[in-house]
Amino acid sequence: MTEITFCLSRAEFAQQFTALPGHEAWGALQTGNGRIAAESPLARVHRHGGSDDHEPAFTLTSPTEPAHTLCTVAPQAGAAARQTVYAVHDGYGRFIGQVTHERSPRGSRQAWRIEDADRQCSVTAYKGNIRGWIAYWAFSPFWAILALLNLLNGDTHSSWWLWGKPRRAHWHTRSGDRPRKPALDFKSGRYRADTGLLDANLVYAQAALYGA
Repeated sequence: MTEITFCLSRAEFAQQFTALPGHEAWGALQTGNGRIAAESPLARVHRHGGSDDHEPAFTLTSPTEPAHTLCTVAPQAGAAARQTVYAVHDGYGRFIGQVTHERSPRGSRQAWRIEDADRQCSVTAYKGNIRGWIAYWAFSPFWAILALLNLLNGDTHSSWWLWGKPRRAHWHTRSGDRPRKPALDFKSGRYRADTGLLDANLVYAQAALYGA
C-alpha cells in the first residue's frame, strides 16, 4: 500500500503562483493542515476562468518550475439529470478516469464516484456520515441563537462550525455486502489516499472538486 496524506488549501499563500492562461490561481494540494505553506506542495490548482460554480473545471500542475500539467478536470455534456460527470485526463491528454457527482440512491445525500480507467475500479462516497447528519439536524433549532450571539460579538461572517454541513466521506469499493477499506478518506479537512488502489491524479482531481 502506498498511502499519501494531504489537504486542499485555499489560503492566500496557496494562491501565490502564476496561473495558466485563461485560469485563476485557486489553491494548492499540500501536506500539513493547510494553515501554513508547505515547503513542497503536491500540486497547484488552477481554476478555468468563467467555469460554472456548480460545474467547475480545473487544471492541476506540478509545484516546481517549469510547471507541467498533472491532470485536467472538465465537466462533460450529456450527463443524466441531477448528475455531473467530470472527465480527467493526464498531462499528455490521455483519459485516466472520471468523477461523477450525483445524489445517493435515496436522494438524501450527495454522492461522489471515482472511476479509474486503468485499474478498472470504481469507488463511491456519500457526503457526511449518518452520525454527523443526525447531530446536524438535532442542533439546527439552536442555530438562530448561535447566529445572534455571533452578531452580538461583532462577527458578521458565519463560522464554518455554525453553518457547515457534515463533510466526512469514505470512498470505497464493496466486497459482497461489506465495504472494503477506503481507497480515499476525508476527515477534518484532510485526505488519506491509497494510491495503490487509485491513480494519484484522480485522487487530486476529486479533492479539488470536493473542495469547490
